[in-house]
Amino acid sequence: MTAGSLAILLTSCTNFKAPTTLFITFGASQEQEFFENDTADIKTFLNEYTETFRRSNPNINIAYITYKSNNFISQIKQDSDLNLGPDLVITDQYLATTLLKNGLTTPLPNKQNFDTFYNSRIQTFAQIKGEYTFAPWLVDTQIACFNKSKIGNSPGTIDELEKLSSSGKKIGLAKNSFEIAWSAGALGAVSEISSVGNQIPTNPNYPGLRKWLQWLRQAALYKNISFHKDKRELSTKLKKNELDWITCSGSQLEDLKRIMGNNLGIAALPNGTMSKAFPRYLIYGFALGKNSSRTQRKTAIKYIKTLVNVIAQRKIQLDDLGLLAANQNVSIPPEISKIQSAINTSYNKQWQSYSKEEPGLQSYGERYGDQSKTIADLIDGSLDVDEALKILTTPQTN
Repeated sequence: MTAGSLAILLTSCTNFKAPTTLFITFGASQEQEFFENDTADIKTFLNEYTETFRRSNPNINIAYITYKSNNFISQIKQDSDLNLGPDLVITDQYLATTLLKNGLTTPLPNKQNFDTFYNSRIQTFAQIKGEYTFAPWLVDTQIACFNKSKIGNSPGTIDELEKLSSSGKKIGLAKNSFEIAWSAGALGAVSEISSVGNQIPTNPNYPGLRKWLQWLRQAALYKNISFHKDKRELSTKLKKNELDWITCSGSQLEDLKRIMGNNLGIAALPNGTMSKAFPRYLIYGFALGKNSSRTQRKTAIKYIKTLVNVIAQRKIQLDDLGLLAANQNVSIPPEISKIQSAINTSYNKQWQSYSKEEPGLQSYGERYGDQSKTIADLIDGSLDVDEALKILTTPQTN
């Protein structure tokens, strides 16, 4: 292609990005077999819950741009370098920070207005140096899913989970560090991980961490406890009746219900005898792209406010999809359904035990990186407990 024809192409693309078109980008599975279905499901969800915006703004066209999650940042950078970046990026709290630090998004304006939407907990995850990296929309928290035709009630403690497996029920756990962290809470390791992150270990022998790692190593030897790549693999095996109890997230419930119907059971994750489970969660929302015109930026902010206001947020939570509203002004009694009870227990009651540990946990992630390989190697037998403990408590070096 000649330089002239490339210029014409870019000019055409730029002209296509008219003020009446809002470009929204999001990431989907990096695995080709799931990419198309993920894309279709996300678009369907967005279209359903942006109906109010579309009805109020019939002259605005919404165009979705989807990239595989493993290339997401690099693709947005390429587009932005050509001044063709999106107007809005659908992101979680971790990706939002990365996008802003890489200059691919801009902070939200009118901070005081957004402060009225979010409590201090959400603000902590959504801000850097007092500026919003994105506008939180929905909270997707970790819970337990099980087959009610095989299990009457989900275990309330990690000891009961072991007993359930010894009775012949098949238990599925994830072996990545993010999704298995709930058990670190149940076994009393979270405060030690936080202290390591803060570089002030309270006990150099790390009894809590050691107990957790020993439990993971022992669980890998149990006949009816198996470890899997992630929540997608776990849910697939639950739907196929290959597993009876798994860890899952609220965003998976609609898909699970389509296959399992009334056999799908939902509960909070098991606690320990002395401490609560530490369920992880993702906060999804919208970041502002950097290439928008003044008109498009105004439209993008209007789009955000249409979705994060209390009325729109309340509707999503009342639809009982398994997602929590990020807007602090939405109040739904957890007693209205088992789903609401489970996600409320997970996000509020269990997490609340660790609210003071969050700064240390964030520091741990920054200093020690993703420890999924260490956890997987421990579970697979490539590392023993002492070796894994040393890795988990030794800062990474570049």
